[in-house]
Amino acid sequence: MVSSGAFLFPGLCQFLCLFLGFFCSLPLLGICDESESDRQALLCFKSGLLAPAGVLASWSNASMGFCDWHGITCSATPPRRVVALDLESEGISGSIASCIANLTWLARLQLSNNSFSGGLPPELGLLSRLTNLNLSINALEGNIPPELSECSQLQILGLWNNSFRGEIPPTLSQCKHLQEIDLSNNKLQGSIPPAFGDLPALRILVLAKNMLTGTIPPSLGSSCHLTYVDLGINGLGGVIPESLANSSSLQVLRLMSNSLTGELPKDLLNTLSLGTISLEENSFVGSIPSVTVTSSPIKHLDLANNNLSGRIPSSVGNLSSLVYLRLTNNHLVGSIPESLGYIPTLETLTLHINNLSGPVPPCIFNMSSLRSLAIANNTLVGRLPFDIGYTLPNIQNLLLSENSFDGPIPASLLKAYHLRWLYLNGNSFTGSIPFFGSLPNLEELDLGHNKLEADDWGFVSSLSNCSRLSMLALDGNNLKGKLPSSIGNLSNSLECLYLSSNQISGPIPPEIGNLKSLNSLYMNYNLLTGNIPPTIGKLQNLILLSFAQNRLSGQIPDTFGN
Repeated sequence: MVSSGAFLFPGLCQFLCLFLGFFCSLPLLGICDESESDRQALLCFKSGLLAPAGVLASWSNASMGFCDWHGITCSATPPRRVVALDLESEGISGSIASCIANLTWLARLQLSNNSFSGGLPPELGLLSRLTNLNLSINALEGNIPPELSECSQLQILGLWNNSFRGEIPPTLSQCKHLQEIDLSNNKLQGSIPPAFGDLPALRILVLAKNMLTGTIPPSLGSSCHLTYVDLGINGLGGVIPESLANSSSLQVLRLMSNSLTGELPKDLLNTLSLGTISLEENSFVGSIPSVTVTSSPIKHLDLANNNLSGRIPSSVGNLSSLVYLRLTNNHLVGSIPESLGYIPTLETLTLHINNLSGPVPPCIFNMSSLRSLAIANNTLVGRLPFDIGYTLPNIQNLLLSENSFDGPIPASLLKAYHLRWLYLNGNSFTGSIPFFGSLPNLEELDLGHNKLEADDWGFVSSLSNCSRLSMLALDGNNLKGKLPSSIGNLSNSLECLYLSSNQISGPIPPEIGNLKSLNSLYMNYNLLTGNIPPTIGKLQNLILLSFAQNRLSGQIPDTFGN
């Protein structure tokens, strides 16, 4: 049924339709203006960039549908505004223009792993909806603008691996929603803002590889959700706050390469939350704290390169989840605790450069989980177990140098197929050199300064099977007789060959010139005779060469070093 009013007042009907149409279009005009503002902001941002062909090809002035441009995400419902800009790892260079702040709905700005340079525009503080800012792995410089603290919704701040200078703005603590702060690998100076410990949602704080000074704020230990702290490679001093060692939420604590002093907190190793503790390269003193907990979550403990003294507590064996233990280069004394040999998960045990003495507990050589055992540069004594190659089936690095081990090198080591580095130098091993050719992964073999014998030099032919061998040290032993021509069949990867201070006689085999990668060759203090083979002159990588105290004649070929 048609209304009679339509016939009685046709002019009024037309007027109302026009009025209502105009009235309803007013919000749409506003939306169009806002969308146009986003498009112009993106084009302005693009104008300061250089990008590989095709990366920003869709960013065209002729294209109105900017929501379909590469790297752009718009809101799902009208008004269609830019909410995310993702151009990670696109090979882009140029500066970040201040007009990017006109993208007022922007929640995520991801420009990491490019070549952006210049400063960070303070106008970024106008982005009140921004939650994720990742500008890491670029060449940005200057100060971090304090205006960033006006991004009240910011949750993730990633500026790592740039060249930012100056101090960390303390006002960043006003961003109460911050969950992750990563400012590592810059040139930042000054102190760590204590108010970072008051951020209620902070989970991750990474400020490593800067030039920060001052002390560690105790407030960090009272942060309820903080799980990961990395302040390594700075100039921080003072002690570790007790509150940090007692944190109930902290899982990773990395403070290496600073100037921290004092004794380690007594509760540090009795944590119920920490899984990784990296305190190497500081100036800590005193003894290693005892472990009283029975179920510790610690998997990684590195206390190397400090001034720790005393004995290694046997209670360290209570760290039943430990995978990595490094106590290198301290002043530790006494014997290696037997309890360490019963940690079922231990893969790396590094105790070298201390004052440890006595025999190594047999259970240490019976840990099937061990991949790396480094106990060099101590005063340890005894013989290696005859079955060591079977009881350490996963061993990759075995470093026993500069101790007082004696006896023969166990033949069972030839069954340790995963061996990469074998350092037995500086001991009193006797007998024949085993045929190590059964070790396909062997890269470095140092048997120097022992009392080993060559027999018929058959071990050299065996070593030709070790295709990855890059270093062979046999100096300072009782090797006698002529050097075999099979020396030229050693690995093409061989870079260093040490044969000094033996009783090797006769001519130098010309086949030694086959070792094309050789850069260091030491044959001094032997009974070598004859001419220096001209083939040595063809070793283009050879830098260090010594034939002193032999009976050689002739000259080093002119081609040497060319």
